Amino acid sequence: MADELVTIGAFSMLAGLSISALRYYDDIGLLRPAEVDSRTGYRRYSFGQVDRARRVRLLREAELSTEDIARMLDGDASAARAVLARQRSVLRERTGRVEELLDQLAQDLEGSPMQMRSAADFGLAAVNIGVDSDAALEIACGFWGELLGVQLEDWGSGSRQVVLGEGDAISFLNIRVRSTDEPQYGHKSAFGLGVVGLDEAHQRAVTAGATEHYPPTDGENMPRHSRFADPAGNRVVLWESGP
Repeated sequence: MADELVTIGAFSMLAGLSISALRYYDDIGLLRPAEVDSRTGYRRYSFGQVDRARRVRLLREAELSTEDIARMLDGDASAARAVLARQRSVLRERTGRVEELLDQLAQDLEGSPMQMRSAADFGLAAVNIGVDSDAALEIACGFWGELLGVQLEDWGSGSRQVVLGEGDAISFLNIRVRSTDEPQYGHKSAFGLGVVGLDEAHQRAVTAGATEHYPPTDGENMPRHSRFADPAGNRVVLWESGP
């Protein structure tokens, strides 16, 4: 029976996964069918794949990404433990935030309305960097991705963006190719970023291609800071915001 093949519909019921999910997991290589009919394109699965499929479903219910699920199922035990530990930490933090919100809502129901925060209470920042070509966009995204340790997402229309932080401390970095008919065409930005570990962050910037204006320096009117220009010509000040 282990070698018997079933249709995608039957396998969907056995695994508890939708047909669309099974097709997607096939496309990304997470759960390939045992056989695909070369003439009709119909997928067939074996009973031996049910266990993997059910594990995929459970891990998705635990809100793991498909990349982390692949590490869990195909990597070694240490990689799987690291994925679970990281996800456990993320979910615990989220649970804490939800409990705080529920407490605030409970106070509201008891006649003690929660106070809405003013704009001054938020650390929201949106930084927009303009470049003048697709080539400059790739260079800028490569630089900032290397410095921040992230990959900027393609938002279309010559724009890439990354979200940094979360909650009240959320911020956005957007890099976009500006057209010649825009008033901002050719404009460069100047902005500051608070970092934990100024010396290390500054050195990463220089290594990634920044032009150093001055190294980490103690200032009289601001925290210890440094300054450089990124490859797109934007002036950036980093200051020590950590302990």
